[in-house]
Amino acid sequence: MEVIFVGDLLKGDGSAGGAELNDATLVAYFKKRNWLVGMHRSHEITAGFVEDNKDKTYVISNFANLSTSTKAALYKYSNYLIYEHDYKFAKCRNPIFFADFKVPPHEMTNLNFFNKAKRLVCLSKLHKDIFELNTDIKNIENIKCSLFSDKQLELLAKLNKKEKTRSCAVIKSQDPRKRTHDAVQFCINNNLDYELISAKDNEEFFRILSEFKNLVFIAGHPEPTPRVIVEAKMLNINVISQKKLIGVAYEDWFKLNGDELIEEVRKMREDAFELFEKLIEN
Repeated sequence: MEVIFVGDLLKGDGSAGGAELNDATLVAYFKKRNWLVGMHRSHEITAGFVEDNKDKTYVISNFANLSTSTKAALYKYSNYLIYEHDYKFAKCRNPIFFADFKVPPHEMTNLNFFNKAKRLVCLSKLHKDIFELNTDIKNIENIKCSLFSDKQLELLAKLNKKEKTRSCAVIKSQDPRKRTHDAVQFCINNNLDYELISAKDNEEFFRILSEFKNLVFIAGHPEPTPRVIVEAKMLNINVISQKKLIGVAYEDWFKLNGDELIEEVRKMREDAFELFEKLIEN
């Protein structure tokens, strides 16, 4: 089996975030199995490249920068899986702007590309439900959570025993989609002591976050799997958020915390790897 992984960003790129950390865990699995023969940013892939590698299986993550001609070439050979992180059937990629998340027909896009994929893999039940509400796509799977490496899970297990001496964490971000201002305003309105937190890398972020009793997170769209919420729960931190917009809040495992959740996340990851293996084999 030969796999080419494609995403708008890759781990290590300047603006890479949770989606790319998720992708990196899947890519590491492909490398371990000796399946990975290429890893490319979406703007680097051309129709000619696809023609030259039509015998490979493409696993496509975020693809906003994938050209129309490249999508057409992939469509022609139907040799791709889509590992979806948001809602790219909508031009705005955010169903929150529409009543009951129902996107009007004139705002739809990429439907043929989604339909021709060998499989569309979503991150939560809510994520899958919104796709099914808006499209006729039938080939959808739900892996129920973001993917975490053993190293990340081991560090979370170590840190979740720490005494929590600080009150409320708010993620510091300049990205308006992260709604830092709204989270701060929520804390002010509810007389909650808060601190803005950020870090240069994921491990440092875990260490800082582990010192807090609460995470205040204001979602700006129906989040398939807000990775930071899963991290907070594995660290035994209380999450304050709009549960209606948190995809994984609809999953059976969401009631778990700490070490119990870490083991469940590990199991879901292994189930996801098994699913990808089956899809690539077929």
